[in-house]
Amino acid sequence: MNQGPGDLHTILRSEWEILLQDMQYSIISVTKTDKQEAYVLSENSMFVSKGRFILKICGSTILLKALAPLLKLAMDYSGYANRSFQEEVEFLTAVFPNGAEYCMGLVNSDCWYLYTLHFPASQVINQPAQTLEIMLSKLDPEFYVKNGVTAKDVTHESRICDLIAGSVIDCHNVQSFFETNLSPTSYDDFIKKVVEVFKPGKFVTTLFINQSSKCCTVLSPLQVEGFECFDCQRAVFNDYNFAFTSFVKKQQQ
Repeated sequence: MNQGPGDLHTILRSEWEILLQDMQYSIISVTKTDKQEAYVLSENSMFVSKGRFILKICGSTILLKALAPLLKLAMDYSGYANRSFQEEVEFLTAVFPNGAEYCMGLVNSDCWYLYTLHFPASQVINQPAQTLEIMLSKLDPEFYVKNGVTAKDVTHESRICDLIAGSVIDCHNVQSFFETNLSPTSYDDFIKKVVEVFKPGKFVTTLFINQSSKCCTVLSPLQVEGFECFDCQRAVFNDYNFAFTSFVKKQQQ
């Protein structure tokens, strides 16, 4: 087998469409930079960078069917639907024997499931890497669709366009989460800006940083004005530190 360039950007859009077709998704729009490709799908979103593939999903989906074309495995997963996280774990463990499952947060409240693959120490990536995800719930009504107001209008009026200088925003995207792999020493101020813009009733943050990252946010608790920290958990993996935090808006007295 020929060795490719190791860059996911080289995968043609037609190949992504084939991958998504089995999951009954279609590509609505694409926004590209030299480092990142953001796809708005008929349901959810997909992000592609040189060495990372992220497919965001909601609810009960057939996400795991993406593994077959993505990993080029000659298997048929027609009709497969993940009905529980445990079922996902069984499937993934069959493909990745060195994988491990985790549940961050309260199992009877807002929680976050994680399945990660443990690489041998010799394969650990030394390049700085970090990923922050903010999942927002109970957004302010100003973000709902209104007659005569375009997505572009909302983008500017809400100041979403000011969150990351020089960012390119796809106004089709209505998912209530925010994700970035920017590499500051702390994400605290950025998280506060996102919360100030979207005005959620509650939100969850997850942050991965590897040992080479300069970011230290994962080591210190975050305080957001007007919100109570409902739950906070930390974990240390092979070369990554991880933080899960859940916030709920304080009730007015």
